[in-house]
Amino acid sequence: MGRVKMKKFRLRIVKWIVFFPFIMILCDAKSQNDSIYSFYVAGHAYGAHAGTNIGLHPPLLKKLNEYSDSVVMGIFLTGDIVNQSTTASWNQVEKELSGLGLNSFYVMGNHDDNSIGHEVFRKKHGGLYYYFVYRNDLFIVLNSTESDRSISTAQLAFLDGILSGTDSRWDRAFIFFHEVIWNSNEKYRLVRSNSRSRYSQLVNISNFWTDVYPRLTAQPEKKFYLFSGDVGGNTDAIAAFFDRWDNVTLLSSGMGEVKDENFMKVNVLPDTVTFQLIPLNNTVEMKPVTWYNIPEKPDTIFGPEIISASQSEAIYHISPIENATKYRWNVSSGISGSSNSAEIDIQFNESFKSGKISVTAVNDGFGESGPAELEINRLDATFISGNTLGKEFNVYQNQKFIQVDFNSDKIQPAEIKFYDSSGKVLFAEKFCAVPGLNSKSIIKKADFKGLVIIRLSLDTTRFTRKFIQF
Repeated sequence: MGRVKMKKFRLRIVKWIVFFPFIMILCDAKSQNDSIYSFYVAGHAYGAHAGTNIGLHPPLLKKLNEYSDSVVMGIFLTGDIVNQSTTASWNQVEKELSGLGLNSFYVMGNHDDNSIGHEVFRKKHGGLYYYFVYRNDLFIVLNSTESDRSISTAQLAFLDGILSGTDSRWDRAFIFFHEVIWNSNEKYRLVRSNSRSRYSQLVNISNFWTDVYPRLTAQPEKKFYLFSGDVGGNTDAIAAFFDRWDNVTLLSSGMGEVKDENFMKVNVLPDTVTFQLIPLNNTVEMKPVTWYNIPEKPDTIFGPEIISASQSEAIYHISPIENATKYRWNVSSGISGSSNSAEIDIQFNESFKSGKISVTAVNDGFGESGPAELEINRLDATFISGNTLGKEFNVYQNQKFIQVDFNSDKIQPAEIKFYDSSGKVLFAEKFCAVPGLNSKSIIKKADFKGLVIIRLSLDTTRFTRKFIQF
């Protein structure tokens, strides 16, 4: 193949284990210790299906011309580099990349996959999949079209040889392929990648979780960063993706038919790797890469678990989820309310005794979290009820709880104590009362038997009630 001149480093092709189609070793003249460098990743780089360009997506070329960076080692084009794999198209791509002065690395996509594309890859990289080492980091380019939207048996053997036979000093590996083959996991059933890379199209054919992922987690001391490019190419598609499983980080970036089309800049530092999504549209501001994922399950629904006999409504909320575009609330019989925000105003029917509310966080295009749930019970009023000095003091109970309701005209210290008939303290809690209605729910205990005396202390004023616990 001979020597290939490159701008910032030299490329040498060396022979290795017989079953490897080829290996590329990238060497830098400077020290490889504590190195800092970057690279670009661009998926679906030909752009729109109906575009008139025969080379790269014009907005991508324009943006790359604006983003000059001396520490960028090159650009990885993660499949569908050309719309039609013709000699003219590949020549145009090479001309455009040469004009940018960028080292480039090709990843095979389904639009690139014909005899002409294969020959381009062989001339440029020695084969349809390859690897190299750069500054003690491992770079692996796989071909997910050889075995339709999977990694072929030959490539699995290739991967095994690299992971076991390459100099063990590397701690990080960057792996590239076109289709989003991890979308075969049910977790990603709602993720809108390009059409070929959606769950329904992958669930029965992709071998990512059975054959690829276990090979990576078998080396937990290493970090693996996986990049796919089959996003951004349908009008309803997402343009980026992020998730992390153990020591494996999953990433996608793409362009063509969505407003937030982008390419990714990967910054490699001695102790970490960071990711920046660069929009091709100047009116778009990309969010942090971690936003482009299925939302996390909300931790807790905040609001009263116990409502009094006369209560007809209550407000519930969750802590907002960073990447949720909306929330889906569900309520059981006897409860009504409607909301797509992190808060909901609930109404209870007169007949309501107990039920549940739940909420899931939704990120449109990615999916929804698991539900957070809260069980709500209504207390039955006992015979204890009254007014003292304008401060209402009511007691309610059911089989599980005792609830004390009272009004306060200001912020003030408060204390509730329960006594049995002999004066023994059964329960005590100090708290701060707030202006308006205050409610305290206490779980019944075994020693709450028969006559129970409740004393409420507000600042220097005390109120006492007696009731029979059932």
